[in-house]
Amino acid sequence: MRVSGRFHDESGAATVVVGVVIVVLVGMLALTIDSGLLWTKYRAIRTANDAAALAAALSCAQGEGLAAADAKADELAVSNVGDAVAIDPAVYPEGCEPEGGKVTVRYGGNQALMFGPAIGVSSPRPVVASTTAIWGGAGAAMQVAPLMLSAHRLSTCGIPDGELYDGKQCFFWWDNGTPNDTTALTNAEWGLMDLTTWGIASNGACTGTVSQSDVGTWISQGFPGSLVVPPAPKYVCRGSGFQGNALNNDVNAMEGDLLYFPVNDQNQQVDRDGLLCRPELLDGQCTVDKYAIVGFAVLEIVHIWTGMDAQERCQHPADNNGSLRCLEALWRGFDPVGFTAGGGANFGVVAVGIES
Repeated sequence: MRVSGRFHDESGAATVVVGVVIVVLVGMLALTIDSGLLWTKYRAIRTANDAAALAAALSCAQGEGLAAADAKADELAVSNVGDAVAIDPAVYPEGCEPEGGKVTVRYGGNQALMFGPAIGVSSPRPVVASTTAIWGGAGAAMQVAPLMLSAHRLSTCGIPDGELYDGKQCFFWWDNGTPNDTTALTNAEWGLMDLTTWGIASNGACTGTVSQSDVGTWISQGFPGSLVVPPAPKYVCRGSGFQGNALNNDVNAMEGDLLYFPVNDQNQQVDRDGLLCRPELLDGQCTVDKYAIVGFAVLEIVHIWTGMDAQERCQHPADNNGSLRCLEALWRGFDPVGFTAGGGANFGVVAVGIES
């Protein structure tokens, strides 16, 4: 009896199975590794867009203009992602104006794939994102001292320009008792302001209704309305000199904190009829009725000195020590924009923030 057997060659089937497994493995690698690469690139591109949008917004807020804002955006995008390029021009729906607006940027870059080409996916792949940033006033209710600082006058710091550095020690004085002194104030002026008259016409009527309680609230809790500067100057009525001593206490209670002080351009300040009342005219020729505000000095409060202490700290002679007030502070910046309800987060001096 003879037994016969049949043997089958299955090598071809094994090759097919191995081929299918390889394709599946490559697909899984493409899905996991390449997807991870794309996600990492997207996060970097998104960060680049955020930085670019904030840079453009800050540039506009500082009044540098559209071309400078676009250049700053490109610079910050590339500094975050080397191959970042603008996919579309930046869009400024309300223009690049210092008082406020928004900007949308759209940057992208390329990411090479490791396994995608093996399954027919082209490489590199484009990765694109966009960001919208807003700028404007830091928001109403910022802590504001209604005590004006005059540009290039009444201080040891050159406001708003000059050699000013963050943390520089500055001294500001108000002296309404020294005759024939163009660095002094007129009688009972004291540099106090009625912020409720913000933006009054140069020849408008000043009523003088602000109370000491209002002043204390503005300093400790913030001013409840908008104090937008552009277009400068914004005219504001002079306050009452009888609030001087109480104001000292309110400001000194803020020692170590930041306060915003309105900066007056003394060459544009006016009398009650809206006529210019420059320092050289103060000696009996005119009385200041409204200050011309061009921005805010941001100061970290050290102390307000009075009497002999004020004369010594500010090195400013006074006929009557009681008429001299000296503010010792640390310089933290100059804000040409001001505050408006609905502004972005406050980054020290100018407010910018990501909208989307």
